[in-house]
Amino acid sequence: MSAIGVMQTSPGFASMRPILAALLLMLLTSASAHASCATMQALAQEHANDMARRGNMDHNGFASRARRGARAENVAYGVKTKQQAIALWWGSSGHAANMRLPGCKAVASAVGHDGKRYWAMVIGN
Repeated sequence: MSAIGVMQTSPGFASMRPILAALLLMLLTSASAHASCATMQALAQEHANDMARRGNMDHNGFASRARRGARAENVAYGVKTKQQAIALWWGSSGHAANMRLPGCKAVASAVGHDGKRYWAMVIGN
């Protein structure tokens, strides 16, 4: 599963699209909107911990992580190493597309009560 936001405007605003795109680009690249790799690592660890605590792989809370600078995320469970998780994601077109996005990519894991390791990759702006 992956989460990617797409900017949409109504057809009546077609002439405004270049201006809106430029404003969005300025916002995403501004110092205040640009999330640090340390922030992405913290978000990845928080989400891995949360999935492990609940014993459920999901994207719960992504909207909150997006407000803190996350652009997309990948999740996985059951594999033991970071390399195995990344290999799983590369094998999926949606997850691979997330990994090709620009920005910091932070990976974290946590082990749940069920003994499974839960993985989260958070991709920043």
